[in-house]
Amino acid sequence: MSKSQIFLFFCLSFIFGVFGQSLLDFSRSLWLGILILGVMLAAIFWGREPKIVVAGFCLMMLVGGAWRSLAVSDADNLVKQFNDKGKIILTGVISEEPDVRSDNVKYKISVTDIKPFNYGYASAPAEGEARPAPAGRQGIKDLGDILVVAKKYPLYQYGDKIEIIGKLTTPKSSEDFDYQKYLAKDDIFSLVYWPEIKLLASDQGNWLMEKLLFVKNKFKNSISQILIEPPGAFLAGLLLGEKRELPADLMAALARTGTTHIIALSGYNITIIAVALMGLFNFFMVHRRWSFGLSVAAIVLFVLMTGAAASVVRAAVMGVLVLLAQQVGRLYQIRNALVLAGALMVYLNPRVLVWDLGFQLSFAATLGLVYISPILQEWLAPKDEEKEFVYGQVNAKAFVKSLKSAKLVLATTLAAQIAVLPLLVVNFGQLSLIAPLANILILPVIPITMLVGFLSALAGLIFLPLGKILGWLAWLFLTYEIKIIELLAKIPLAAVSFKWSWLAGGIYYAVLIWLIWRFNRKQKTLVEKMRI
Repeated sequence: MSKSQIFLFFCLSFIFGVFGQSLLDFSRSLWLGILILGVMLAAIFWGREPKIVVAGFCLMMLVGGAWRSLAVSDADNLVKQFNDKGKIILTGVISEEPDVRSDNVKYKISVTDIKPFNYGYASAPAEGEARPAPAGRQGIKDLGDILVVAKKYPLYQYGDKIEIIGKLTTPKSSEDFDYQKYLAKDDIFSLVYWPEIKLLASDQGNWLMEKLLFVKNKFKNSISQILIEPPGAFLAGLLLGEKRELPADLMAALARTGTTHIIALSGYNITIIAVALMGLFNFFMVHRRWSFGLSVAAIVLFVLMTGAAASVVRAAVMGVLVLLAQQVGRLYQIRNALVLAGALMVYLNPRVLVWDLGFQLSFAATLGLVYISPILQEWLAPKDEEKEFVYGQVNAKAFVKSLKSAKLVLATTLAAQIAVLPLLVVNFGQLSLIAPLANILILPVIPITMLVGFLSALAGLIFLPLGKILGWLAWLFLTYEIKIIELLAKIPLAAVSFKWSWLAGGIYYAVLIWLIWRFNRKQKTLVEKMRI
């Protein structure tokens, strides 16, 4: 067993520990027993049975993951003690870009002060109403985060300091969706619906974030000025992840054709686009080192343009790692870096593993590119190229050849979709049968669409007529993609509706892992026979 394999097992054990505790909530006594067993195995067989010793340390890492999950507490959130206790007055700062919907807007507020509605009056608070925070909590700058659902107008911005009068409520969950835990991953445990809001001050947020969001909004306005709808909204989705202005029928068509990922800021989007960008640059005979640098720069710019949200940063890390793997020509050997990145993200916020679908899609899609894409590429490769594929890696020459054809796009798309299939079916109850065809027709032109669209919007910021001229070229690509999506969505049985349980999803992944292991073992055996 190599050091690389041992490191991989340790990281995976930690992740499984977080997963087990987050999803099943095992007792502490069980984890203590597993910890004792791990220590005993490592101590008894030290120096004699390396594999058993490694198994013992894996059990310790498993307990470490469970401990990290248990260590996450909502004790630092002092606002939730006022939930469901009547009207209150809150003061806080809008800590994220407002989430504007068709009939409302959602604000994430970092609360700096809270008191009962009748605070300061002679009469005592009415029965059931909130009371002042206990002594000793005055002067605390951040009392916790809340989510506010308010009217669209007037619209407040990131960094605005506002006063809110309303009732704090505890998030309600349903049988199909645990809304409480979904919000808890972002440390939100309280909601306020339709409050009275008063602006107290502006520019109270992070200076860098304010500038990034300012640039994003200017860029978004430029897109709306140079392109009509829906192509303009579709380009905003591609470049900025803004999909709320897309027509409902187009969103439904995206879902039926399995192409929603191209306007979603997750690793499912970024990793596929990253591969396509490398293919585009290599197609134009750009040196591999330059194509790698340009692709990474494009991803970094993509993150900055979207406001550098935590979910986008996580997805970008996955995308850059895939590009790095392709740069060295060894997708398989980047697995430890990917799993380590995932383990670090889970350590920083254990809740994302179970309750953040974006993280799950990023992680699963990227691992699909690492483990499944090389297998599909080998199956799809012509006979004269088969000898250039080597177990555990993709030969750089063969990889570049594949980039110049639709086979890489097909293999990449299928690999990502195979990897995320259970997540999509479990969460959305729909499986797109037309997705492989839709993606093979659309993904090759997405990078050039994003490039032309970006240049058009940038030109629109400088000189609007120039932006409109370039916008015609972007309109051609965007219209082609929209028409393909709408046409394929009309095909009977383009998507079928059914829903899996998490148990069925687990069985699917178990079988998939076994098949990958069998294939790699067979390839390794063939290579060893050839050497003999």
